[in-house]
Amino acid sequence: MLRITGIWSSALVAALSFFALNAKAQTYTAIDLGTLRAGSARVHGVNELGQAVGGSGHPHGAETHAFFWDKKGGMRDLGTLPGGDYSAAFDINNSGVVVGGLQHRHQFARIFMEYGPGSSRLGMLPGSDSSSAFSINDQGQIAGMSGSHAVLWTSGAIQDLGTLGGATSEAHAVNKLGAVVGSSDSPEGRRAFLWQGGTMQSLGVLPGDTSSRADHVNDAGLVVGASEGSGGIRAFVWTSAAGMQPVASGSGSVYSEAFAVNNLGQVVGVLTSSLGSRAFLWTSQNGMVDLNDIVTNLPSDVVLIGACAITQKGFIVAFGLKVQRSAAIRK
Repeated sequence: MLRITGIWSSALVAALSFFALNAKAQTYTAIDLGTLRAGSARVHGVNELGQAVGGSGHPHGAETHAFFWDKKGGMRDLGTLPGGDYSAAFDINNSGVVVGGLQHRHQFARIFMEYGPGSSRLGMLPGSDSSSAFSINDQGQIAGMSGSHAVLWTSGAIQDLGTLGGATSEAHAVNKLGAVVGSSDSPEGRRAFLWQGGTMQSLGVLPGDTSSRADHVNDAGLVVGASEGSGGIRAFVWTSAAGMQPVASGSGSVYSEAFAVNNLGQVVGVLTSSLGSRAFLWTSQNGMVDLNDIVTNLPSDVVLIGACAITQKGFIVAFGLKVQRSAAIRK
């Protein structure tokens, strides 16, 4: 059975959802992770050990702090810089190294060494006064941005990944081979990119659209993200062989986005429908499944409204909303 662990409150919150796939029945169970303080939380990343990271604060996000969660110790505050009141953790690798961003006059990238001697600040590009770290692989390479450019940190050294010919770019994910995806300005508009071997490649847009962004890449080079045009925003998968393809074709949704993909080709994200926003799991074999339909013990007042990470074992990070249900009035 798949396990789903989550956080839900009266405000928009993170539900960390661990889905451990059972070959006999594709169902899920939920575990509430709690919050750092009364309010809300949002989970951004999970590793193969079931350790999760994100940010938790008061309702509406006030005084948000980065957190680390595991089954043994629960949720722990990773703190901020002196004088700062904000931090968020965006990813964690299988060594327990956490990356994220925090505020102290400017936004800085930081490595939170959960099992090391403390934490350290990442370097910035010359002339830049800010940086953010969004993804880390098991080799310790970190993808993010510094100033207005996508960057990759390797062994502490920062590399400018450039742009597609425009002014700005940002990196969203890095796989084990050091391939990076994100989005960049180009002469044609904002475009999803794949950077590898020192070259940044535009991934184009879905037919009729004007911009795109890449959110994640697996170790085989399958890229997921979203393409946007006058008809809305559509989730996509991209391969070098087939190019960019929609994953929610025919759904009637005006917004869908694929946030993550594992090496099995399982994709997670968010889709809007007549029911509102819903977290989904998609595969080329089975199509799209609403995660709310296959979580066996999801509280009746909680709706999973998006999924943002999935591991090779099938653990999924999702976020949920606790809904207020009005009582029927009898006359």
